[in-house]
Amino acid sequence: MNHVALSRRVFTPGVVLAVVLFGALLVGPRGAAAGLMAGAAETIITPTPVGTFLIGPLKESTGVHDDLFARALVISDGTTRVAIVTLDFLGLDFSFHDRIVAAIEKQTGIARGNIMVNCSHTHNAPLTIPWRAWEKKLDKPWHESMPGKIATVVGEASANRRAATLRFGREPVQIGFNRRLPTENGVVMQPNRSGTVVPWVDVLCVEAADGRPIAILFSHAAHPVIIHAASTLISADYPGFAVSTMREQLGKDGVFLFAQGCGANVNGFSLQGGIDAARSAGEKLGNAAVKAARSKGPTIQGDRLRSVCRELSLPLRQPPSVEQCEKLLAEDPTSESKRELLEIARDGGRRSMRFPIQAFAIGDELCILGLPHEMFAEYQLFVDKISPFAHNMVFAYTNGCEGYLGTDKDYALGDRGGYETSPLGAPLQYHGRLAPELQVETQIKDGITKVLQDLHAGP
Repeated sequence: MNHVALSRRVFTPGVVLAVVLFGALLVGPRGAAAGLMAGAAETIITPTPVGTFLIGPLKESTGVHDDLFARALVISDGTTRVAIVTLDFLGLDFSFHDRIVAAIEKQTGIARGNIMVNCSHTHNAPLTIPWRAWEKKLDKPWHESMPGKIATVVGEASANRRAATLRFGREPVQIGFNRRLPTENGVVMQPNRSGTVVPWVDVLCVEAADGRPIAILFSHAAHPVIIHAASTLISADYPGFAVSTMREQLGKDGVFLFAQGCGANVNGFSLQGGIDAARSAGEKLGNAAVKAARSKGPTIQGDRLRSVCRELSLPLRQPPSVEQCEKLLAEDPTSESKRELLEIARDGGRRSMRFPIQAFAIGDELCILGLPHEMFAEYQLFVDKISPFAHNMVFAYTNGCEGYLGTDKDYALGDRGGYETSPLGAPLQYHGRLAPELQVETQIKDGITKVLQDLHAGP
């Protein structure tokens, strides 16, 4: 597939639904709403020049197979404007996320508490999360230009607002497998065909008065690692091919936004299968999303936005002893992560992880929940089970990604817990260097439950 020029930008009316940061209900007085007004836009954010370090192959890029996009949706109810941004990026550390949100607020006037940013987590994109060989300074020219570029596309989406109605659909589909296979020697990263997955795609159709699509927001939960190390070309992986499939079938009138769900323990199939395999998976997902869009699912009643946010502080485990950390470093003296682990052990203080939960509703029927970090699929199924709303969309990789969040049974396995949860696996690779404490599952679920209750009880 040929990539288009970096300067290409497409702006089409659409919708954005967003969640409020740092804790307040942001709704106007009753009776103030004048109907929903929605707009959407998209722009290319492929980094230039060629040579950007990619997390999948752990090498510099050698070209571009398909472009990466920033897509924005903005919605107002006559009182409040809120925005959601989807990025074909791996994820964002909290600092870079804050830079982007600040730029959006400055350019558009949308309060930063009304802005939500989700990343697709494609692994054939730049390394923008604090993991392993992280480019900590984030000071390359494309880094510097990115906040302004994203802010501009949100501004265009806001300017394009017009009257809109929303429909929700859900269609069964599965493009991957749980990647945590229990063995006698512990959990290994291989397909576990009986493991937990989220076997559907959620679709929110935003339509103009004539019924044509303004925007379609769709979400599925699976790691975009189908290309991964099989290519050093930049690519959006299966989400990009899903968007292309939907555009081919539904036309070019709308903006198609993919938001990643809780797929931290689910790999798109097949791992490192290459570009053709990613295209096949994207077509499968796109076809399911098109079917949901054409199903004429229920129209979301209500023309007011309700938003709630609550931030948790998740405790991290104590590090190994100083002596154990010294031994680990002696075995691998060039390891920056083990050197920092030793520093944490010597410091002796307790560490924690930020965990902002965002949620918003339209009427009493639809809830969109945003969770940070790499969330296991079990959390999305939990939300779908306990939510008081009839229709729920759950996103992970939202407003920051600085670690994995598994369940208590996964962390209880200790060193046998596999890449995502064992203390010397992914927790050591992320810059926090420590795995969460066992009780975080209860803390997260209690926090989510409280947010959903507050949202449903709101004015």
